[in-house]
Amino acid sequence: MRWRPDTFSIRYKLLFPAYAHLRPALGYRLAAGQAAIFRQRRQAEESVIRTQMQAALPDATAAQLDGWLDDYYRMVEQEALDTWYLQHQPISDIVELHGFEAVAEARRQGRRVLLTGGHFGRFWMAGPAMRALGHTTGTITRDGGDENIHGLHPAEYRHRLFKLQRLQQALGGPFLVEGNDLRPLYRALDKHLIALIFDVPYPNGHSGSVTVPFLGSRIGLPAGIYRIAKKTEAVVAPFFMRDQGNGRVSAEFSALLDPDDHNEPAMMRQLASQLETRIRENPGHWWLWPALPLLQRDNNHE
Repeated sequence: MRWRPDTFSIRYKLLFPAYAHLRPALGYRLAAGQAAIFRQRRQAEESVIRTQMQAALPDATAAQLDGWLDDYYRMVEQEALDTWYLQHQPISDIVELHGFEAVAEARRQGRRVLLTGGHFGRFWMAGPAMRALGHTTGTITRDGGDENIHGLHPAEYRHRLFKLQRLQQALGGPFLVEGNDLRPLYRALDKHLIALIFDVPYPNGHSGSVTVPFLGSRIGLPAGIYRIAKKTEAVVAPFFMRDQGNGRVSAEFSALLDPDDHNEPAMMRQLASQLETRIRENPGHWWLWPALPLLQRDNNHE
């Protein structure tokens, strides 16, 4: 067998770059079509996701679970292809925004705005659509990508670095690292929308987690989005993605949340409730099924 380096990937080196030369509808259909092939390499992961789906949605039939898993792995492939379509113009061929007017109005009034969601759907694609309307977006990440701290396969890690570079070019705002000096965040919020997608708690637990009801259980949800919004006097704009087929997605924005109108547990319960509603509508579009036990583990930091 011919040797090839660990950093080589047929998907990232050949297939996705080729699809990106096609009309988006065709490119995304091809990416979706290959999902079953590459899914075979993730059977252990698939088993975990199926188990978590069944536990959270106990009335689901085997056929429903199969359909949701099909949706999940189609999303994985199409999200990978997004990296090459991020700078596609017109981006409206791929992404629609619904309810964004409230965000735009808040910015016209000089309000700082934090975007948030719960790792639902191909959420990064909202950024280029917002930029097309004149709004650049930055984000707060958990690491800067200089080291492979999550133990990703070399090809996946290489793609991650490429994706972050492409994202920053397409979104136009700063990428800040959580835990670093966040004083630049105040200046960044004056110029850009900043996204902070709420995630699983840190591995050793975190005093900033709030316990909320979620999918028939209770989870520990990091409350950083509330605390940062409160400190920076920003409003919070939750948004969630809806798949429209053939690679098209829509970003649906909920009503703005002002931290001055909520306490920390109340806002986090509201965000969790909005996410749960979307998950129950489209279970295969939530990225964090494999991490659900981590959320359930850290549910005692209220």
